[in-house]
Amino acid sequence: MSLPPGLIIRAGTPGDAAFIQQVHEESIRGLGPRCYSRAEVESWASGLTLGGYVRAMNQDGERFLLAEPETAGGRLAGFCSFAGDRIIGLYTHPHWAGRGVAGALLARAEAAITADGHELIGITATLVGRAFYEKHGYRILQARDSRTRGGLVVAVLEMEKRFPRTPSFPLAPFPLAPR
Repeated sequence: MSLPPGLIIRAGTPGDAAFIQQVHEESIRGLGPRCYSRAEVESWASGLTLGGYVRAMNQDGERFLLAEPETAGGRLAGFCSFAGDRIIGLYTHPHWAGRGVAGALLARAEAAITADGHELIGITATLVGRAFYEKHGYRILQARDSRTRGGLVVAVLEMEKRFPRTPSFPLAPFPLAPR
């Protein structure tokens, strides 16, 4: 999936934590009310800290991909974080929602995860992301409740997508004889 013109995707670093936090909060507050009450949205957005992103990168093995305008000066269009075989977070600034940013970030994260040898990718998705993930081939395993950072309980979806195994050996180990 391609990005809108003028955007780039790059790896996130601990120095990007403030920009990641900002787009994370703006995404939750701007898009969350589509499926959640204002109280649930505020509970979900509360408790995000710069240290949390730095710890995720430095200690938890979480990788971040950032989408930003080429002349952004720190303004992000969105981010995707992942570790092992799971998408941890995928958030788009409301201004960039529906313009291909999330799809491009997801495709890059999926490529990295499958390149690491995983055939199945899981995500705990909010109700806001359901249609997006279904459009990108994810299926719902179960609906469940999740406690937000602020303490309220909201409905979320456990979802997964299977990728075909790519053989590590040639399909025809011997040359085929011409007919």
